[in-house]
Amino acid sequence: MILASSAKAYDRYLQYFIFLQMIFLSLTVVVGVCFRWSGHSLVWYDEIAGIQLAWITYFGSAYASLKGLHIGMPTLIKVFPKDIRKILFFLSKIIILIFFLILTYYGTKVIIVLRGDTLVTLDWIPQSFVQSVIPLSSLLIIISEIFYYKQAYAQTMKD
Repeated sequence: MILASSAKAYDRYLQYFIFLQMIFLSLTVVVGVCFRWSGHSLVWYDEIAGIQLAWITYFGSAYASLKGLHIGMPTLIKVFPKDIRKILFFLSKIIILIFFLILTYYGTKVIIVLRGDTLVTLDWIPQSFVQSVIPLSSLLIIISEIFYYKQAYAQTMKD
C-alpha cells in the first residue's frame, strides 16, 4: 500500500514538473520571439529554451519508464516459455539498473568537472546545475523502474 501511494505521488510530481517546464519553455520562446520581432533580441533565450527542452526530455523519460512506455520487445519475449521469460525479464531489469547507475555515477563526475563553469549568456547560472539533469534523471528512471517492476513482471508472464 505504501509503495502504491508513493508511486502515485511520484507520478503526480513528475507530471507537475514536466507540465511546469512546458509552460516555462513556451513562455521563454514566446518572449524570445516577441523581443526578436521588435528588433531587440534577447541573447539568452535560445540557450535557456534548449536547456528547458533537455530537462523536459529527461524528466519525460523518467515518466515514460514509470508508465512502461519505453521501447521494448514484448512480442519476442512472449515466444519463450515462462521459465525463460522470467530469466530474460530479470536480466533486462538488471541491465537497465546497471546502465542508469553508471550514468548517475558519470553524470555526477561531469558535474564535478564543470564546477566553476557558467552558461555563456547568463554567467550567474552554473553549468553544473544545468548538467545535473543527467544524474538526477538517471536516479528518477531507476525509481520509475522500481515502481513499474511489478506491473512489468505481470505483463511479461501473462500469456
